Amino acid sequence: MILVTGATGNLGKATINSLLDRGIAPNDITALVRDETRSAELKSKGVHIKLGDYQDLNL
Repeated sequence: MILVTGATGNLGKATINSLLDRGIAPNDITALVRDETRSAELKSKGVHIKLGDYQDLNL
């Protein structure tokens, strides 16, 4: 499993797309996002979504 933090940002999206282009299965990738509403594109690709925020220890 590969965890990509900041997955809805520019670098995070580029990282996930690069992994997918290299043949990594979407179900082997987990995206850590602060705002789940911004992760629809990643979900549609089959990437696992986990909600988290480094600043919110209660999340």
